[in-house]
Amino acid sequence: MSMYNKFGRINQMINVLRERNGASIRDLAQEFMVSEMTIRRDLERLRQDNIISLVHGAAIYKSYNLDLEKGVNISEKERIGKAAAKRIQMDDTIIIDIGTTTEHLARHIPQNFSISVLCFTMNSLVEIHKKTIKSFIIGGGSFHPDTQLFESPETIELIRRTRATKFFVSTAGINRKLELTTVNFYEVGVKQTCIQHADQKFLLADSTKFDKVKPAYFAHLNDINVVITDNGIREEWIHILEDMGIEVEIV
Repeated sequence: MSMYNKFGRINQMINVLRERNGASIRDLAQEFMVSEMTIRRDLERLRQDNIISLVHGAAIYKSYNLDLEKGVNISEKERIGKAAAKRIQMDDTIIIDIGTTTEHLARHIPQNFSISVLCFTMNSLVEIHKKTIKSFIIGGGSFHPDTQLFESPETIELIRRTRATKFFVSTAGINRKLELTTVNFYEVGVKQTCIQHADQKFLLADSTKFDKVKPAYFAHLNDINVVITDNGIREEWIHILEDMGIEVEIV
């Protein structure tokens, strides 16, 4: 008999598929001690929610879904975003990267703050729209629902024309050898252009991002000036970053 109710089973199944990138229907049925028909019904619901793809008797986890990621490590992301917002000074020009942690940064920017903000994602746009700030610039273009990124050559050109004091960067993976990576190759051009045209680069990453590698490389670790993370980071990583001259703030 399964130890999970329906909703508990589905949530745990998401975790399993995320960790393994996918699994067969037969293996999932055995693991959760339910019939393959039950697993197929659960997976169909996840497919309709755009969380997985179904192929040849197996479920493949869609590597990034921003709405789903919002529910992961909420407390850590909230603390990181709040700490990052404190790094913003009057008259700064800042760029906010894609992601759910950077959304928390946008949420914590004070009202009536004399700064200029450039962003190119729907979720940060929603948060910034609530503020009364000096200047707000939004990059447009093709919309990617999985990351809520607006992508276009015009957005890249807009970033090139901007001279930012601070860029708040997100990442999906941090690895000592393979450095900073993300899930989607279409993100790379935007990220790299922001890094090239910002004075200080703040990496906002919860501790689960360390020792992970995703397909799309976008930056060297030494491109970053400050890492803001949570207290789950391993001591080894603190020493690695500090030896590179990178400031580490743990929240």
